[in-house]
Amino acid sequence: MTPARPHPHRFRNLLTCGLPPDADPERLRLTVILNLSTLSGGLFLMIFAIHNLLDRNLGLGLADAVTCVIVLASNMHLRRSGNLRLVSGVSIAASCLFFLFVLARGEVHQATYVWSLAVPVITVFLLGSKSGLRLAALYWFLMLAYFLSAHQFNGLTHYPRFIFVRTLSVYALITAMVFFMEERRHRIFRDLQDKRAELADQIERLKKEEKEKEILIRRLQKSLAEVKTLKGFLPICSYCKKIRDDAGYWNGLEQYLTAHTDARVEMGLCPDCVKGRQA
Repeated sequence: MTPARPHPHRFRNLLTCGLPPDADPERLRLTVILNLSTLSGGLFLMIFAIHNLLDRNLGLGLADAVTCVIVLASNMHLRRSGNLRLVSGVSIAASCLFFLFVLARGEVHQATYVWSLAVPVITVFLLGSKSGLRLAALYWFLMLAYFLSAHQFNGLTHYPRFIFVRTLSVYALITAMVFFMEERRHRIFRDLQDKRAELADQIERLKKEEKEKEILIRRLQKSLAEVKTLKGFLPICSYCKKIRDDAGYWNGLEQYLTAHTDARVEMGLCPDCVKGRQA
C-alpha cells in the first residue's frame, strides 16, 4: 500500500488557522506570517536549546527554551482566539528580548549579534510600515546604547568598533529596504482593492442592465405574440364590402376582422352618415 500523502487543505488550515479563502486579505497575510514565524522560530529555538543544554551552556540554552515556549504558546493562543495584535506584540517582544540577551552574551565568537538584523523584518511585516519602523528605530538606538556602554559593565560582551559600526549600518539599510518594500506592497494592495471595488460596481451595473434588457425583451415578445397582421390581397366586394376568405366564403367586414385580428369592432355612424339619415 502506498503511504498516505498529507492533504493540501490540512497544510493550508495550519497556516491560516482555518480562515476561509475569501477572508480579509490583510488578516490572512498576517495570520500566515505569524504562523510561519512562530512555528519555524519555535522549532529552531527548540533545536538550539537542546544543543546548548547538551553543551552545558545553561544560560543560552535556558534563554532558547524560554523564548521557544513563549513563541509556541503565542501560536497556540492565535489558533484559539485569533487575536493578531496581541500575538504579534508578544512574539516581537520575546524576539527582541532574546536578541538583546544573545547580543550581550556574545556567544559563537561574538557572532550572535546577527540575530538583531532580523528585527526590522519582523516588526515591519507584523506591525506595518509606520509602527514597525518606530519599533525598529527604537531597537537600533538600544543597540547603539549597548555598543557604546558595554565596556563599562562587567559580564557584558564588548564588541570592536568595526563590528558595531557595520552592524548598525547594515541594520539601518535592512530597515530602509523593508520599509520601502512594505510601503510599496501596501500601495499596490490598496490599488488592487480599489480596482476590485470598481470591477464589482461594474459587474453589478451590468447585471442590472442585463435584467432590464431581459424584462424589455419579454415585454416585446409578449407584444409581438399579441399582434396579428393582415398580409396579401384582400378580395372585397365593391358593392356590399364583404371580404372573401381563403375557403371561398364571403364574410362581413366585422366578422372578418374579428376572426383574423385581435381588434374589437364596435358599430357606429360617421358624421356624414348621420347627416344623410337625418336628411
